[in-house]
Amino acid sequence: MLQTLFAEYVSKFMPKLQTLIEKVNGKRNANVTYSFKELLRREYSPDQKWASASVDTNLVAADMVSMDSPLAPKSRPTLSTASGELPKIGTYRIMKESEINQINLMRQQNRPAPEIAQRLSQDPVDCVNGIDERLEMAFLQGLSEGMVIVPSADDPSVGLRIDYKYLKENQFGVEVKDAISYEDVRRPIEAADAKGDTISTIFVSRALHTKLRNTQWAKELVANYRGQTIVSGAVLPVPTATAFNEAFADDNNGITFRIFDRSIRLESNGKRTSVKPFNENNLIYLVDGSQVGALVWGTLAEAAEANSETRSTAAIYSIVDQFKLVARYRTTNPYQEHTTAQAMALPVIENVDQIYVLHTDEAEVVDETAETADTDDSTFTYKGKTYTKSAVINALNNLGSATKADAADSTVMRHINMLSEDEEEKLLAAIASSEVSGE
Repeated sequence: MLQTLFAEYVSKFMPKLQTLIEKVNGKRNANVTYSFKELLRREYSPDQKWASASVDTNLVAADMVSMDSPLAPKSRPTLSTASGELPKIGTYRIMKESEINQINLMRQQNRPAPEIAQRLSQDPVDCVNGIDERLEMAFLQGLSEGMVIVPSADDPSVGLRIDYKYLKENQFGVEVKDAISYEDVRRPIEAADAKGDTISTIFVSRALHTKLRNTQWAKELVANYRGQTIVSGAVLPVPTATAFNEAFADDNNGITFRIFDRSIRLESNGKRTSVKPFNENNLIYLVDGSQVGALVWGTLAEAAEANSETRSTAAIYSIVDQFKLVARYRTTNPYQEHTTAQAMALPVIENVDQIYVLHTDEAEVVDETAETADTDDSTFTYKGKTYTKSAVINALNNLGSATKADAADSTVMRHINMLSEDEEEKLLAAIASSEVSGE
């Protein structure tokens, strides 16, 4: 490792990198926002462990399936972790010899120093933004799924797994497959009310929000809100997002929607792809939609060198947002300029007992083959296993359902689909002894 060839420029803008990044980002597309900065407070962990930070981690668990992995040159960061410690996030850019020659040529031509500095500052800015992109991806995926798995860029079979332990009793599916009823959407709200929680905000992807607006109940909800007379058989227009949100809030004690449509660009083996990390099939119901947890961060070992007056001059450092460490240096074999950005940080979702989820893609359907074979309607097939139908109905009713003894299989299945994940587990435990052998 050697000092950068362009120390006279780098040493001037690196201390001002924080301001430079804010200026550059201020001119970017308005769609490039970072929800984790808005919805997570920042929390320092002096021992570099997320579990010991002053955050509510009683219902949060993480297990790491790989040890440290090296940073790979790319435009987006990779993750490497050790169990119990904050994950290390890093991104890495290389200025090759041909690009170095371009800068040297600009110096020989006596190009203005700000112009040269602007060219040299692009890699540090991109590296820091790359860390933010990775944190945004982890946060949105984790928030919308209750779990985030980030594979290694070099080996997709290993990576970091974080489970926020969303409560099974707070998670629901829809009543009928490929359909989302108003009752489905309201079920988590009613479950929250029963526990003394008041939902204020529903987080939703734009794709799912559009799907909701296209339902017949949404059209009728908006029509009623506007005081329109609904004629049977009339074709109602799809309401605008604003109209639907207003009508829903009016009918549900002011509950508002927050729509996510964020895309993240990834790079693997030189190939770039774009993903939307917020799960498009889930509605996330929150008591407090203004803050959902903490971004827990720690101090990198190399940051101590960056802050030391006796540090090596081989690298020029800058610290951005307190926890992102940027370094610039040069190597001779191969002859390259290197820019790295690293951080130890983890989005931690808190108060998960007050988070409710509707999985709009989860609903079981009746096994038509088994139902046809059941000529005396005495059995019921669920998830590939056949049980005594009376036992299933009794178990349902013990869980608070009102399923009639002569209910059709389709009705029984709808009532099962209305259960929370916790209730579904209780149902399966209750009917296990009634499984019909030989089916």
